[in-house]
Amino acid sequence: MKLRPTLLLLFTALCSGGAFAQPDLVALDAYLADAVAKFDQPGLAVGVVKDGQLVWSKGYGKLDLAKADPVTPNSIFYMASISKAFTACAVGLLVDEGKLDWDDPVVKHLPWFRTPDAYVTEHMLVKDLLCHRSGWITFDGDLLWYGTQYDQRTILEHHAREPFTLPFRDAFGYSNLMFIAAAQLIEAVSGMTWDAFLTARIIQPLGMTRTTVETADLARFTDVALPHVRKGQDPAAPQRSMAYQALRGADGACGVNSCVTDLARWDAMWADEGKVDGKPFLSEASFRTITSSHRPMGTEGAGLGWFLEDFNGHAVITHSGGMPGFILNHAVVPDQDLAVIALGNGETYSVFAATQKLLDAWLGDGKADPVGDMMPRVAKRKERDARRVADRTAARVAKTKPSLPLPGYAGAYNDKVYGAATIAEVNGALRLTFAPAADLLTGTLTHWHFDTFRWEHADPFLEPGYITFHFDADHKVTGFKVDLHSPDFHFWKLDFKRQ
Repeated sequence: MKLRPTLLLLFTALCSGGAFAQPDLVALDAYLADAVAKFDQPGLAVGVVKDGQLVWSKGYGKLDLAKADPVTPNSIFYMASISKAFTACAVGLLVDEGKLDWDDPVVKHLPWFRTPDAYVTEHMLVKDLLCHRSGWITFDGDLLWYGTQYDQRTILEHHAREPFTLPFRDAFGYSNLMFIAAAQLIEAVSGMTWDAFLTARIIQPLGMTRTTVETADLARFTDVALPHVRKGQDPAAPQRSMAYQALRGADGACGVNSCVTDLARWDAMWADEGKVDGKPFLSEASFRTITSSHRPMGTEGAGLGWFLEDFNGHAVITHSGGMPGFILNHAVVPDQDLAVIALGNGETYSVFAATQKLLDAWLGDGKADPVGDMMPRVAKRKERDARRVADRTAARVAKTKPSLPLPGYAGAYNDKVYGAATIAEVNGALRLTFAPAADLLTGTLTHWHFDTFRWEHADPFLEPGYITFHFDADHKVTGFKVDLHSPDFHFWKLDFKRQ
């Protein structure tokens, strides 16, 4: 879905010093194969770019666990938030053409753009859209594009109703919505949709022949990795593949589909500081602007569509991606003309271990053991999740009943930011539907205890939710709240009022 900051920090924490050494490719291959097994990762594709060339690449595991087809360096994956650097690059190309400036107010090009604060609306600059300092907290508004039918302008108009929590430009809050705004900016300035601009100005010129910006286009390709999830985030459930989600509303934040061999061409441009075959693809000024820190994060920082880190004294630009069934990562080291790529079609951190191991193989002593370092952390996280689920079950009060007959809960509801929801009685049971995402976020409500119901929605990725109803003094339903554990989506912010 996007970069997960906890994953970024996990990766950063693994980076450590070491001497330079030539990589032992046989040992590296064995290490990564073992990592795939230990993480129970469905499939993994990796690559190393040095001096503009893909010097080593390999595929592990399967495209789909239900079939025999193996992952290869040509296997296409959904890039999720790795797409953000494409958006920043597109803006950079328009700056290079003189069609806009990094310091232009967004409303100069998008007069309809709004935030909940008039001052921020007036002073939000183009570069502010791309470095996570808007004032919204991490992942604010992401339910507006997840599985919904909203177009991008509608998403942004709804998001403008979401109050700020953080000070403008003075705190980090990872924002997919501002990259959606950047996609709209690109369209307004160039006269081309984000999809068309990326295709014509980046993907085709770089010769990325297996890269698309439409999931529908994947039907013409073979060797496509499918996302894998465990139903409802249940660790005991088997990993199963699922269909790609179009998620067109998230274009700009997500949207690119690519593979190691194509991404190597993209990363080679960044590793050579914006040049292709010795000629500028991006101007030096735009390259420096994009890869400079605009929002400090301790010893690291946020660039424009990239994060800035350090490995053995070398400046690294990096970005991961996460979407249901995919976690991916890549890192570019411009002063070494080096990049490493790790693409995964499962919900594990194997890509971060692979990235760390590849960097250490080329820039360290080759002795790093990120899998060994990470597995205890993964085990502790599983323990915490299991305890959380067990505590919810233990807290359930047996032999209670709803305080109203089921028709008393049925009706139309609305959240002021998200939009409409309906609860209907169907065949003697309640059914909750989030109207903007009716195909994904709909399902039966089963009584849990008192006036709380368990929501078995249709999404194969998210955990079940818990719906608790509220009442007025006459014990008529006034609304409901949603308790659905997710590190990615703010269900806890939803406050549905009965209409």
